[in-house]
Parts: sequence; structure tokens; C-alpha cells
Amino acid sequence: MQAKFVISLLIAATSVSAAPSQNLAPRVAAIPVGIYSGPGCNTGTPALPASTSYVPTDGSCFPISARLTGTTSSALIDSTTFTLPPGCFITLYSDSTCSSVNSIFVNTAGQCFTFGTPKFISSARTSGTC
Repeated sequence: MQAKFVISLLIAATSVSAAPSQNLAPRVAAIPVGIYSGPGCNTGTPALPASTSYVPTDGSCFPISARLTGTTSSALIDSTTFTLPPGCFITLYSDSTCSSVNSIFVNTAGQCFTFGTPKFISSARTSGTC
């Protein structure tokens, strides 16, 4: 009887795996968002951003304070250097507290976003699973 118990225990122990699934996307700590003066990232091949804000993926509101010379700003997640994980999203706001009714929902890298004159991208917040 004890032999059957030991054999059952060994079979159960070898069939359980605690390794993580390879299908899980790795989590990232922050999303790099390039901030451009004016509609700068809409100019085909954009120049370097005026600044890059690293928006944390914890869902907190992240104020963006880039020094710009234009009358508006634009934002781009450079798809050549970063890909948003599946299920990870960013919302851009025109105020510094992530409460403005003017918001842009970003679900993919490589697209340029702007509110247009006279609004600036002033904060961002992530949602979903980053």
C-alpha cells in the first residue's frame, strides 16, 4: 500500500510544471512617448522628439511638461523602438491631471496624435495589461 502511495506521489510530482507560459507577454515598467512641437510627428519621417516621457504602466496619471515652441504638441510611440504589449493602452489628456474631456486613446505604436491648436498633450495614463 505504501509503494502505491509513493508511486502515485512521484507521478503527480513529475506531471506538474510551475514554469510560466510562453504565451504571456512580458510586462514593461514604462512606455516611451515622444513629444513633438506642433504637429511634428505628422511630417512623414519626423525629426527627433522635443522630449520623451516615460509613462509608468501602473495606471497613475503622469504629467507631461515638455518645453515646446509651437502652439500645440503631438505624441508618437516610435514603433521602430517599442511595441505596445497586447492589451496595453495609453490615454493622452490636454490637462495635467488626466481629467480633461479632451482625450486620445492610443492602442498601437507608430501613429501620431495631436489635439491641435491651442491644446497641448499635458498628461497620460496607461490602462489594461502592460
